Amino acid sequence: MLSSLINFSLRNRVLILILAGVLCVWGALAARELPIDVLPDLTRPTVTILTEAPGLNPEEVELQVTAPIESALMGAIGVDRIRSTSGIGLSAIHIEFAWNADI
Repeated sequence: MLSSLINFSLRNRVLILILAGVLCVWGALAARELPIDVLPDLTRPTVTILTEAPGLNPEEVELQVTAPIESALMGAIGVDRIRSTSGIGLSAIHIEFAWNADI
């Protein structure tokens, strides 16, 4: 069966080239009509809290600003993960929520 298909293709080269061209044009037209967002967004709902504490070193920012905010957010409904960083006079807290959580 495969050899007969190959023989038919070799005998009718022009027809095969025309069919291949038609399929390429049809595929290009179909690709243009695809939605732009083909892949779903896989990032969890996230909230970022930035706080300033002028004049404090990173250890003081951690103790006086970041830790109290983190402990207050630990009990929130739907929180999956809390990450934080403290720098000179600045605290950044990233809270990731569950997919179905109401932020």
